[in-house]
Formats: sequence, C-alpha cells, structure tokens
Amino acid sequence: MEEKLLDIFRKIFTDENPENITIDSEFREFEQYSSLTQMELIETIMNEMKVQLKLRPFIKAETIGDVLEIILDQS
Repeated sequence: MEEKLLDIFRKIFTDENPENITIDSEFREFEQYSSLTQMELIETIMNEMKVQLKLRPFIKAETIGDVLEIILDQS
C-alpha cells in the first residue's frame, strides 16, 4: 500500500525527482503543490486505492506517511 501511495504522489508531482518523494516527504513543500494538486491528489488516491478520504484529516497531514496513516485508519 505504501508503494502504491508513493506512485500516486510521483505521478502527480512530476516536477519532483521521483527519488525525493518518500514516505517522509512533506508534500506541501513541493514547488508544484497547490490547492488544485491537492484536489487531484485526493481524487486520485480515492479512485486508485478505493478509499474515502475526508478533507479535514487530509489537510492536517504533513507527510506522505501521514496520508498513509489516514488511509490505514479508514480501512
């Protein structure tokens, strides 16, 4: 599940070096991050991982690992 989530982040944040996108990455620090990429990210995670994400916990997430914890808590 972790690798699948990292693949999603790598697919959306194409301006980042894929090697720099790790479970500890603070994704809001990526230059390409915006409210639009946030919505794309949420939609892609929900569609590809077959989970429901609530906006408030997602907004509080700082790292990709935090997003993974949200997903695991909802599974």
